This record gives sequence, C-alpha cells and structure tokens, in this order.
Amino acid sequence: MSLYVYCIGEGLSGAAFEGLSGVGGSPVRLLSLGRLSALASDAGEEPVAVTEENLLAHNRVNAAALAVSTPLPFRFGTRAAPERLAEYAASNEAALADALARVRGRVEMSVKLMEKAGRFAEGKGQKATGAGEGEGRAARGADAPAESGEGAGAVGRGTAFLLKKRREVLGEEEARLRADGLAAWLAAGVAGLALESAVRVSPSEAIVVRAAHLVERGRVAEYRARLRELGAGRAGLRLLTSGPWPPYSFSDVGRNDAR
Repeated sequence: MSLYVYCIGEGLSGAAFEGLSGVGGSPVRLLSLGRLSALASDAGEEPVAVTEENLLAHNRVNAAALAVSTPLPFRFGTRAAPERLAEYAASNEAALADALARVRGRVEMSVKLMEKAGRFAEGKGQKATGAGEGEGRAARGADAPAESGEGAGAVGRGTAFLLKKRREVLGEEEARLRADGLAAWLAAGVAGLALESAVRVSPSEAIVVRAAHLVERGRVAEYRARLRELGAGRAGLRLLTSGPWPPYSFSDVGRNDAR
C-alpha cells in the first residue's frame, strides 16, 4: 500500500481533520510517528497528476494543519509506504525537530513584483542616454540601418550584427541590474519582519521578483501594512502578496518518494 503524504508536524489532532478529503477525494488520516504525526491518504501506484484540483487539495490539507500547528509540508506528489514513512521519521528525528523549531509560530508570505506597462522601457532609455549619446542611440536602436532597410550599405552585415547583439546585451544587463535592485529594495523594506527569505529574480519575465518570507504569525498584519507602504511609494510597481501559507519554501522534507 502507498500513502500520499501532505505534511509532518507536532501538536496535530485527528479531530481537526475529520471529514477532510485530500488528493483524489481520498479521506485524510492522521498517522502517529512517535513524537510526531503525519497527514496522509491512501494512494494508488500511479504518479499523482499535476492538476489544479489536486494542487488545491494538497494545499487544503496543509492549510488545515496550519490552522492548528505549523507543519512541515511535503512537496506535491510525495508518496511513501507506511513503513518507509515511519523509518524516515525515526531516522531523521533530530533534523525534523530542528526544522520544526525553525518554523514554529511562523508562516510563509508570498510577494510578487511587477512593473507597470511602460515604466521599464522608460528606465532603459534614460540609462542608455546617461552612458553617452553614442551608446544611448545604439541601445535604443537608433544606429541600426541594416535592420531598418535604410542606408544598408553604410555598414557591413558583420557590424550590423554586432550592433544588434550589443543592444541585446545592454538591454539584458540593464534588466538584470534593475531586477536585482528591486529585490534588494524589497529585502530592505521588510527587514525586521521577514525572518528568512527565499527570492527568485526573473528579469525577462512579467513578474521580475518572486519572494517568500517567513513571518511571525502575530506580525502578519504589520507585514501587510509595510508592503502597502512600500507599494504606495513606487507608482510604477505592482506588489502582489498572498498568505499566510504553510512554510513550503522553508521546508526540505519530502523531496522524493520514499517507497
């Protein structure tokens, strides 16, 4: 028999999960693992499909656990035989205790930074001009006769190619620097409230910064207020926040099947 495992934790009570259904509609049950407990449901032998319904079910169970404790959530799709799960808990008891102490009384908050239309393009033009008129014109595409079809004979194909690549490199470098700057700005803005952070910077995507913050439960309202203040001071930026969530980004359990 295989189990689908949602989380492992302490202070979990079976009564809190009565009638709760998990992935595939299977009933959720509480398994005793010595000093700890796990939430799981019966699973088939086939891998769990990554669907919206299953993802929501996975999070629904972990959210129910978060309502009564602070669990260590397993990665979506984690399955284990009952004996393997018990062996995992016993052999990693000290590490799991440390991991639970790390997140106890804390939740994960999520922040996404998006630049409003037009703001990034304006910033690129301003920076390119500041680098010198010749460089600014190249970065903005002003010196590209081969591409425009006008005056193609003025420069060779090799020169035109190099100019195009130079513009691309300048644009990519500027986007990376700006995204890194936004990530640093956000980190400074939530200093003292975010006890730990997990950040991903994506300069070429619409969402340039994705951050997960570990925040004390009692300071979530203060954290949200801080983000509102930060957003109000940056007219060209959208801050999208969600949570509280179980500490997915700060839990290393359940990275592989334990069958």
